Amino acid sequence: MTLVQMRYFYEVCQWQNITKAAEHLHVSQPTVTVAMQALEAETGLNLFHREGRKITITSDGAKLLGKVAYILGEVARLDDEIRDMAHRNAKVRLAMPLQLGVVFLPYILGPFRQQHPEIELEIIETGGVSALQMVEEEKLDFALTNYTVDFSSRLIYTKLFDCACTFVTRSDHPFAGRRALSITEIKDEPLIMLDSNFFIDRLVQDAYGRAGEKPNIVHYSPYLHTVKNLVSAGIGSTFLAQPSVLPDEKLVQIPLFQPIFINSGLVTKKGRQMFDSTRLVMSYLKKLTKEVLGTPKAEERSMPSI
Repeated sequence: MTLVQMRYFYEVCQWQNITKAAEHLHVSQPTVTVAMQALEAETGLNLFHREGRKITITSDGAKLLGKVAYILGEVARLDDEIRDMAHRNAKVRLAMPLQLGVVFLPYILGPFRQQHPEIELEIIETGGVSALQMVEEEKLDFALTNYTVDFSSRLIYTKLFDCACTFVTRSDHPFAGRRALSITEIKDEPLIMLDSNFFIDRLVQDAYGRAGEKPNIVHYSPYLHTVKNLVSAGIGSTFLAQPSVLPDEKLVQIPLFQPIFINSGLVTKKGRQMFDSTRLVMSYLKKLTKEVLGTPKAEERSMPSI
């Protein structure tokens, strides 16, 4: 007994008329008639009483109808589950640190969503460290983030650009007119820093350490806007990834004589299944990076197994 025969049998029982059942099924009346005759021949059961055009179901037919109705209900539920799974596959979960989000979010939440309304995006704004942790734990499909390749051997790193980290201060700061600075010159400068969920904290600590100094950090915050507001208020200065400071923010970025760079790009989990929707988002971000930042070619690297 095929699934098609089950559907035909169910509709004939509901309508008690082969012509009406055929119309509802969008097939010809002879097609349904032949299917019901074949079903009776295959099962060896007399399923219907026929009185002209009217059909009534027999006791054997009623027993079979109960089983068929159950199976068709299960098939319908399976179809629903498959559609739900397909919908989940069209949902892309990614992380994007605040410092990169100021550049990329307007594009991905604007033009990309307009071009691809079928893809549901869930974007987590967090620091690079926590972003990589969530990718590693498979809570995310991928991250567009700053990273260090020694973070985990279970991740795949696709470098899109080198992100410069600069000294950021208010426009009336004594150093505001400088073209470059040394760590020694700013060793006593009060710093407002993004917290340890961001790679920039460890990069600045390392840079000061190489110069034999210790940074004068007076406050940590997990929020980019808080750091910027405190710098604008004259509480201190900071270090930020270059793309995170916008032209209208009245903050000054000054590079170091010995520049601080961090890898920036796409990070995925080794062995994780990747759906077409995720590939599409990642491809868009690769293209966008080249258009917006004029970046060097991407470099794909994965850490060797330990």
